[in-house]
Amino acid sequence: MTAPVVDTRGADELPLTVVTTDRLRLVFAPTRGARLLSLQVDGLELLWQNPALVTPSLEPAIAVDTWPRGDGAMSTWANVGGSKTWPAPQGWGGEGEWAGPPDQVLDSGAWSLTASAEGDSAVVTMTSPDDPRSGLRISRRFTIPSGGLSFRQETAFTNVVARPVRWSIWEVCQVDTSAGSGRPVTEAAVVVPVAGGGRLLDLGTWYGSVDATTDSAADTRADGGAVRLPVGTAVAKRGFADVPGTVSYTGPDGAGISLHQAPVAGATYPDGGAQVEVWLQTPTPGPIAELGDLHPAADLVELELLGPLVTLMPGESTAVAIGWTVSAASASEGDALDEL
Repeated sequence: MTAPVVDTRGADELPLTVVTTDRLRLVFAPTRGARLLSLQVDGLELLWQNPALVTPSLEPAIAVDTWPRGDGAMSTWANVGGSKTWPAPQGWGGEGEWAGPPDQVLDSGAWSLTASAEGDSAVVTMTSPDDPRSGLRISRRFTIPSGGLSFRQETAFTNVVARPVRWSIWEVCQVDTSAGSGRPVTEAAVVVPVAGGGRLLDLGTWYGSVDATTDSAADTRADGGAVRLPVGTAVAKRGFADVPGTVSYTGPDGAGISLHQAPVAGATYPDGGAQVEVWLQTPTPGPIAELGDLHPAADLVELELLGPLVTLMPGESTAVAIGWTVSAASASEGDALDEL
């Protein structure tokens, strides 16, 4: 089996690195916070990109130097989309909380990138600048085999300042849910396995509702050891504690993404113990004041995995491994979720 093809493309102001296998195509944007900006299976896009900032071909829709500057509230965030790594817990209460996004280093800064194809795999590694605010240098390493529908991510935090820091590694993957918006959870849903246990954490609802229990507007539904969340009904955040560490989205055509990170027994996690979090979003009539005037304009979800809270002394590092698996579109929509 031949190695994946690795090449570079894109405008000077938005350089991209592309990895192509027999079924998958991954596009990385190192100068936009090291995002995995695009993930396609058999030519079908799975991630969400912001159409106000990039075109479907991932070229700048407007000049990058005119994008929001990220120097104020959430309304100034140039959210280009894709999947990225942030430190958790998020908050604006002072030291020990990451006050972003926006953030001009970790979220939208220019990271270095190395890429190679050797044997039957491609390896892409992106490394952040040293960030004095969080005290971190972050690296994201992706290993993509030439065949199959899975790949691996390893993320590391290193303390680069002369003080202890305490953070959780937080992966935030934005997925386009427009095709599943408003559908019943039997047709399109975020699925979080709970293995007969787990705790559902209500982390906020700012528009709409995910609290109803009727079939037409079900918030969550226990089904085969999993909780399913509908899409397109609210702007809300839910967390899951004491769970196996997997979160997925499958749309009405059967295509979807699953992320897995093994939990650490006895560890402390942010946000009341959350190992998995889900941001649910649908368009709103106007900005949401409680979210820094964020104005949701798209149907999307964020599939989020959190690592343990770890205290790092100067020079120390911690790392997590994430397994990605994608599913291709099925021949019919009817049984898209039956196998989850």
